[in-house]
Amino acid sequence: MAEKTFDLRSWIREQPHKGYVANLDDDNHFVLETDHATAEVSFYDMAPDPEIVELRIEERANGETRFFLHFHPVERGHAIQLFREMVQALLAVGERRRTEVLLCCTAGMTTSFFAERLNQVAETMGLDWDFSAVSVTEAYEHGRDKAAILIAPQIAYQAERVQQVMGDVPVLQIPTAIFAAYDAAGCLEWVREELAARTQAASAQSNKNASCVECGDGRVLVVAAHAASGEAIIHHRVYDCGNVIAEGRVIKRRLTLADITDVIDTKLCTCKAGGLIDAVGVALPGAIRNGYVHIKVNREVDLTDGSDEFVMGDYFSARYSVPVILCNNANAAALGWREAHPEYDNVTFYSQATGWAMGGQGHVVGGRLVEGAHGNAGEIRLVVNRFSYSHPMHYNAFDPADVLETVGQVLAMDCATFDPQVVALRCDLLPNMEEVATELAKYVPREYQPKLAHVDDYDECILVGMLARCRQKLDQ
Repeated sequence: MAEKTFDLRSWIREQPHKGYVANLDDDNHFVLETDHATAEVSFYDMAPDPEIVELRIEERANGETRFFLHFHPVERGHAIQLFREMVQALLAVGERRRTEVLLCCTAGMTTSFFAERLNQVAETMGLDWDFSAVSVTEAYEHGRDKAAILIAPQIAYQAERVQQVMGDVPVLQIPTAIFAAYDAAGCLEWVREELAARTQAASAQSNKNASCVECGDGRVLVVAAHAASGEAIIHHRVYDCGNVIAEGRVIKRRLTLADITDVIDTKLCTCKAGGLIDAVGVALPGAIRNGYVHIKVNREVDLTDGSDEFVMGDYFSARYSVPVILCNNANAAALGWREAHPEYDNVTFYSQATGWAMGGQGHVVGGRLVEGAHGNAGEIRLVVNRFSYSHPMHYNAFDPADVLETVGQVLAMDCATFDPQVVALRCDLLPNMEEVATELAKYVPREYQPKLAHVDDYDECILVGMLARCRQKLDQ
């Protein structure tokens, strides 16, 4: 690590303020503001190590964090790139200045006229609200970034399912009296009240306690990295003798090698005061063999240094004095899920990210993780595109029906290969396990099917499993 830190403060002061207002009076805390979000650049002295810079963006409307990371501003190009990415994310929040609400009916035709009426009323009232209408099947793809999804009375029976799939996005059934009368003003007021009530209820809930695994005497940094639905998440946690002593998240649009090294660099530095890190565990997408991570560079993931034959394991060994243990994130999740359910010896963990045509799997057989001779165990991308689908030319990775067909066929393959006792399924589009069992019954009789368990917290499974993986490696 270079001793001299790039003077990021001076560089930021020299930049033109395009699209935002900057307050640079405090030398250790810069603030960039738009009408819709606030970005903060904070500098922390870590002498004798290089200082740490924190970048954070918070959306004004809901207080939600839109961008967050730490890094050492040592390399000029890297520091400038991260600052510019933050500015781009800050301005992107401004692009979503309107509160967007989606209306759904069977085909979207009935609600289209009502959406127009709602937009007219919102404009008259001076509200930055935008209403649009789609069919209920399209809601799964287009509703994820909306403030709410409104279900027409004629398909009210589908509201529960849509809510299960959409997770945190509020799904509201339009009162029949309001919809039948096309009472746009009444509907707008009702939506505002419902969203306000839900926000208040959500803020009153306490955070869940993090799980931990016994890890003997040692301090371990574990990192869970994955990308889905246009967002990259790096969730990191420091365990001390199995107890969580520090935790955080990095939120970006793309998962890169630099983001992961930034997390490791800053945590190794900040943890020095309380004791050195004994090992680092990193869970990543892709097949991992002999330190090499096999995953193609795409718009969501780039885990290389730009060279053709990049070996991440060798890179980390040269960069850090502590052991860095790599693991596929689905494999880590399989270990983590089994840590919480030790009654099962044969477990398959199936991760199907929203918007991705292919998922990934981890298999625990006889209590041991199965990685295969080449690290390809669980890499279902090798076979999914060989399946025969009912309408392959129209496959939609946001459509629960299409995803269900893929999941059913992959699970049939699992039953024939591993015959697991239980399948832990992480798939937001398929929250109903009975529906999955019915699909699987096309290939595997019910009496031979594994138990199906839906997974809500993917990161928790990965983090706990990565800690267990580090424990195994350190014991060896």
